Amino acid sequence: MLGLLLGLLTMGLGLGPASASETGSAGGSASAGDSAELSASGTKQASDEPEVPAGKTVVFGIPGLTINDIDRERTPNLYRLLSEGAAANLNVRTIGSATCPASGWLSFGAGARAQAGPSPAAEAADEEDTARCPTMLAPTTNVDSDALDSDDAAATPTDEDATGRKSDEAHAPSSVAGATTGRIKGFDDVKEPNIGSGYSVDYGMLARAVAEYGRDGPEGTGAQQEGSGLDSCVAAEGPGAAYAAADEHGVVTNYTDDAAAADCRLDLVDLGAIGIRSWLFDPIPNYSYTVPAHFDREDRVAEADRRLGVRLQELEENAEEGAADPTVIVAGLGDSSGLPQLRAFIAAGPGFEPGSLSSPTTRTPGLLQLTDLAPGILDALDVPAPGAMSFEQTPTQQAPQQRFDDLVADAQKATTIYEHLSTFSLTLDIIFYSLFLACGLLLSRSVLGRRGGATAAPSVHRFLAWASLAIATVPTGAFLAGLIPWSRMSQPDLGLLLSIVGTAAAQFALALVPPWGRSWRGRVGALTLMNLLVISIDLATGSHLQANSLLGYNPIVGGRYYGLGNQGAAIFIVSLFVFLGLAISWLRARGRSRAVIAVPVVVGLLAVFVSGNPSWGAKFGGTIAVLAGLMVLLALLTKIRLSLLRLGLIGLVSLAVLIGIAFLDWLRTPGARSHFGTFFDQIVTGEALQVIGRKLGANLHIIQINPALAIVTPLAIIAVLLFLRYLLRFPRIGADSRTGRLVNKWRGKLPQVFTDSDLHFGFLAAVTGLGVGLVLTDSGVAVPSTGAMVLLPYLLALSAEHAEDTVAKPDAGLGSGSGGGSGTGPGTDAGTDCAGGSGAEEVRS
Repeated sequence: MLGLLLGLLTMGLGLGPASASETGSAGGSASAGDSAELSASGTKQASDEPEVPAGKTVVFGIPGLTINDIDRERTPNLYRLLSEGAAANLNVRTIGSATCPASGWLSFGAGARAQAGPSPAAEAADEEDTARCPTMLAPTTNVDSDALDSDDAAATPTDEDATGRKSDEAHAPSSVAGATTGRIKGFDDVKEPNIGSGYSVDYGMLARAVAEYGRDGPEGTGAQQEGSGLDSCVAAEGPGAAYAAADEHGVVTNYTDDAAAADCRLDLVDLGAIGIRSWLFDPIPNYSYTVPAHFDREDRVAEADRRLGVRLQELEENAEEGAADPTVIVAGLGDSSGLPQLRAFIAAGPGFEPGSLSSPTTRTPGLLQLTDLAPGILDALDVPAPGAMSFEQTPTQQAPQQRFDDLVADAQKATTIYEHLSTFSLTLDIIFYSLFLACGLLLSRSVLGRRGGATAAPSVHRFLAWASLAIATVPTGAFLAGLIPWSRMSQPDLGLLLSIVGTAAAQFALALVPPWGRSWRGRVGALTLMNLLVISIDLATGSHLQANSLLGYNPIVGGRYYGLGNQGAAIFIVSLFVFLGLAISWLRARGRSRAVIAVPVVVGLLAVFVSGNPSWGAKFGGTIAVLAGLMVLLALLTKIRLSLLRLGLIGLVSLAVLIGIAFLDWLRTPGARSHFGTFFDQIVTGEALQVIGRKLGANLHIIQINPALAIVTPLAIIAVLLFLRYLLRFPRIGADSRTGRLVNKWRGKLPQVFTDSDLHFGFLAAVTGLGVGLVLTDSGVAVPSTGAMVLLPYLLALSAEHAEDTVAKPDAGLGSGSGGGSGTGPGTDAGTDCAGGSGAEEVRS
């Protein structure tokens, strides 16, 4: 079985996204040592085409800018660039929910998530307020002789003027004409939040990669490009650009007041942030971050567009005669308030056609993340980029306004989902608590035995079963809502609600269609099968329903952009094993003994393939959870006694299989790897423990910020542990044992629905999968919590078939059967419970 599984998943690796070279992009190598080979092939391709002197590439940073800010009349320059070039929504999340402009610029230059620390003045002014942004520190250009580190000082002449300070000419060997060397004083304070954050930050990677390629690259790409008059360097204008270009010591080699006049291939220009005064701490006087007292966002956006127009005009005037047109990039490198949103990204000029942009990390047209920008820009400059990553373009013939509307709708969808995540989660929590309490009431004989409660219990039980069946449709309804364009409605909030209710109602109706709709088992089986089909088809076709879903992942959060999310994995695991339990019971009742084993093997391996395929689910921990649950189910069906040792071996085998898949994925080019290959690379480079520590911290943080989850998670963990303990002891519990006497005091402790051993095994496999998912999945606390919210409604609905069962044998032991055994009750009182009563009778198949 494991050999078949590895074969399927190995074939699935071929379904992954093509590498940069395969898609026709100029993908770079992950290391500078391979640059010669890449450049040789690139030179060969270029020889077949007429050589055109390269033009400048200029990145204009406007933190806070969104696609929705762009308007044909108010922002003509931005609208023209969007019309002529490619665009995307940009996730700017770094460390923390909202990204200050300083953090956005710092992360952009490093190509990794980073956070810029607050200045000492900000901390002293208000130690309690962490919602404000730190002051942006402009570099000092009159650098003293001891301002640079010893290596830089040795490499730089120390000519001094009459005042004893280094003159600008002293930096001529390292700075191009029109720029000078500067240094950000207090840069250690800026870097401080990244110490121990779990992220590796390579400060100034973008500027260093361009400069090193100019020195060490193949002939013709040296300090100055032949025919272009441009040096292989990065010029920075403004404090934000300085943060992006600064090395680990805060040194900016080419700092200037006019990047357009500098002779560098790549210019970074800080046009200022579109922010509000209450969020920006101590705006810099007389600079672009100064926000008027009466802030008007439209005026601020119009001012940014005006400044952009001035820079574009200067760029055109300074261009060398006969040189190629410049490549212009505009990026909203940060948030404009404490509410995070997707920001704007536009690229126009040679190499960028009208359409949308994406990257191998998002795999979603029209969506990029901040850490994609530096590698993508390096690739566009034919400079080897980390991870061999490049921008992926999707050209279109749509009118500019249509492309604009599509991007706005996507951004609105992400914002609406983000704003309602907490409300939706809290609603599910309340529903879960209500069902949990109702289940507890039905468990209590003392409550049901008073004032005719035992007579009313079956009616209450059936009502709860119908309510549970309806509730069980909500999670998948949250996914299916993505099929409806609710974000384009005038009231997106209402549109989202109606979409979820409508798709959930459609599932409920399908579950009632005969012949399966005639029994509770058939209805639950129909719902679980629908869940499996919806999630599987979605993963195979690009994860469009998982993305931007209330139970999937959100592009504003940016933790995941494709594949199977944590909550989706929980629903997938529970639906898979409950469905298999029902299917096996149905097959056994009809004498299909071979199918009893064959069906779970085939369906289970397909589920593992869907979850583990790096091109589909790409869910590392979730795939181990599915595989472990499947092996437990098969062991129970084949009557293999499970011990703690064997459970541990199942876990190790599952982990070994996934490590092997990760190794195969790692063998692909870096730009084509999924989460599996990336994790194996982290094992090779020694970063795995750091990443695991960061993810454990994320689990604790989730519990801290979500009080409801803090309650659900311990309940779910306790349930998992009890079920695992039950797995080891059932059905060998004697009525005269301590455990048996404890069970006999509470009706429903071991539900009558579980006297059907096949269905019981399905539930145990589901709980095993949830337990493994808790330990091995990123932010794994969401797995058992969500799984419990799905498992309980299924259990209530299934147990409704026994709502009117009565007790037959008060002193019988706890037994089990294959496809339907005998159950026992604790006494002679009539009654029922949340899991289907406690009387012994032949279980319906």
